[in-house]
Amino acid sequence: MMLRFQWNALRRGDQVLVHDGASTDLRLRPAIVALVDTAGPRVDVGMRYSDGPDAGRVVRPGRFATHRDPLTDAADCWRCIEAQAD
Repeated sequence: MMLRFQWNALRRGDQVLVHDGASTDLRLRPAIVALVDTAGPRVDVGMRYSDGPDAGRVVRPGRFATHRDPLTDAADCWRCIEAQAD
């Protein structure tokens, strides 16, 4: 989970971890920030997966499904807590 100021500070090339919404366990996947759109009222960020069979695919997760890499805030994320419980 990213705080708004962390999300707004993302720049192309930043390394992040994204909860994969396409997987049933919402596992974390490494990604690189590919685009940052600041034209609207909110910052829109696209991330490119850097591993797995769909490496290179760009996704646009919300800030609550994204973590900085290295992971430091897993204790505040319900997705990470659920994954650890399994």
